[in-house]
Amino acid sequence: MMTKLQLELLRETSMEDIPERYRDVAEIMGVETYVKVSDHARGDEIYFPKPETLLIPARNRRIHEEYNGYNQKELAEKYDITIQQVNNILKDAPVFGQMDLFEYLSQ
Repeated sequence: MMTKLQLELLRETSMEDIPERYRDVAEIMGVETYVKVSDHARGDEIYFPKPETLLIPARNRRIHEEYNGYNQKELAEKYDITIQQVNNILKDAPVFGQMDLFEYLSQ
C-alpha cells in the first residue's frame, strides 16, 4: 500500500524516471500502473504468462458454446488446435441431445 507521500511523488514521476530497461513495460501500462505494480511486487520478480495461456479459459468456453455434437473438426480448425484437444475440452460436456438421469427421473 502506497503512503500519502508516495502517491504525491507518483504524480510527479514521468517516463524518464523509469529505468530504461523497464520503460517498454511502463509504456504499455502507464507510469502510474507500473509504479503500483512495482509497489505490489516489492522487489520480487513477476512472471507474466504468455497471452495464449491466459486466453485458454475463454477459448474453451466458446468451444463448449459452439459445439453442436458433430463439429469437432470445424472447432479444431477454427481455434487452431487438434481434434483430440477439442475432445479433451468437451469430455465433461453432456452428449448433444442426451438427457441427464436426474432430469429424466424428475419427469
